[in-house]
Amino acid sequence: MRFNYRIVIFAISIVFAIIYSVPSIFQTKWGPKVTLGLDLQGGLHLLLGVKTDEAVVSRIKSIASSVKHYTEHNEILIDSLTVTESAVTFTLLDHDDAKNVTKLFADMKGVKVDTKSDTYTLTLTPEEIAKTKEQAVSQAIEVIRNRLDQFGLSEPVVARQGQDKILVELPGIKTQEDEQRARELISRSAKLELMAVDEGRAARAATLTPQDASSMGDEVLQDALSPEIKHLVHEIPILDGGMLTDARVEFDKNNRPVISFTLNSEGAQIFGDFTGKNVGNHLAIVLDGKVYSAPVIN
Repeated sequence: MRFNYRIVIFAISIVFAIIYSVPSIFQTKWGPKVTLGLDLQGGLHLLLGVKTDEAVVSRIKSIASSVKHYTEHNEILIDSLTVTESAVTFTLLDHDDAKNVTKLFADMKGVKVDTKSDTYTLTLTPEEIAKTKEQAVSQAIEVIRNRLDQFGLSEPVVARQGQDKILVELPGIKTQEDEQRARELISRSAKLELMAVDEGRAARAATLTPQDASSMGDEVLQDALSPEIKHLVHEIPILDGGMLTDARVEFDKNNRPVISFTLNSEGAQIFGDFTGKNVGNHLAIVLDGKVYSAPVIN
């Protein structure tokens, strides 16, 4: 019989294909696997809507808070401070204070100021409204991705759909309990806190147990970007998200990422008092129990 090398190559190829397919087909614990999508292994498919209009309203409220805090701090008398979903309006009682109020507007990015006599109307520019909505979706995507890391799933899909929708696909969710847990994890409001680093004990963060830290009024938190790094912070936050009206990632003059945020009047007072007394110390920015940044207070 004449030897046909093509048949031999074909047979060897089939054997290797079977060997390498078994782990993926039967999801064995050994061997490399092809990640199976929802169509092959099932799972959870969600299309989430982001309320971007609420982000715009929150931005408007933050402007009103800034006006209130600035005028009270500088003893500028105003009247009829009103807030709608699209504008902040107030009346200046002493025209001589107009120059001082103008200084406040100079620090407000993306804000349009209309003046009639001594009545001021502040609105967001169309560009700022679009930017605020864009950031609301981007922040929601980032929060969902970080939370799904806790789930231990392989390659979850979190992607933007259109202008204000987020597609979430979680292959491998098979039980009702896992599905409920995933839904609660995704839909839960994000918990943002600003916490003081325990400077005196910070070097011991990696060796302290949660019980040891708690006995000292502290808490050990994981670094969001480098899980092997631990941070020791005072367990009572300086500020929480309820006092925060806006937060975003920006870049400094050296193109390094920095977190820029706006506080309401109460938060601004607390933050000012704390930072004034703690120059040179670290302030941890904590989201859902993980430290995303711990900058030095300058």
